[in-house]
Amino acid sequence: MAVATARRKVQPTIRIAPVRLKRYFEEKLAAELGPHNVKRLIDSGARSFVLLDVRSGSGYREGHVPGAINIPFEELTARAKELPKDKEIISYCWDVTCLLCTKASYVLASKGFTAREMIGGIGAWQEAGFPIEK
Repeated sequence: MAVATARRKVQPTIRIAPVRLKRYFEEKLAAELGPHNVKRLIDSGARSFVLLDVRSGSGYREGHVPGAINIPFEELTARAKELPKDKEIISYCWDVTCLLCTKASYVLASKGFTAREMIGGIGAWQEAGFPIEK
């Protein structure tokens, strides 16, 4: 009996000009904050930002970053008017594999907000040993 062997077509590597990569990483770094950055902002007493937990209500009630408000991602478009446009909105979700905060930041930026994301989500926050509120 003959066995058919599947051959994968090898995709060529996409070449991106270094200047384009540099711009991409500059913008990526400007749009992202790590948990330590957010903790420093909180500890500084700065009032120029709002922490937005875009996880489910039940996830928020289980524990969230101190001072964060909860608007689940599914409700964000309808509830964006509840957020101040004169403050930076820093969103977060579950962990590094969760893209809800990236999607939320995109939605908010599209609506004229200054939006950033906390990479790693509540998982990275807790791994850093930072407190949570319930």
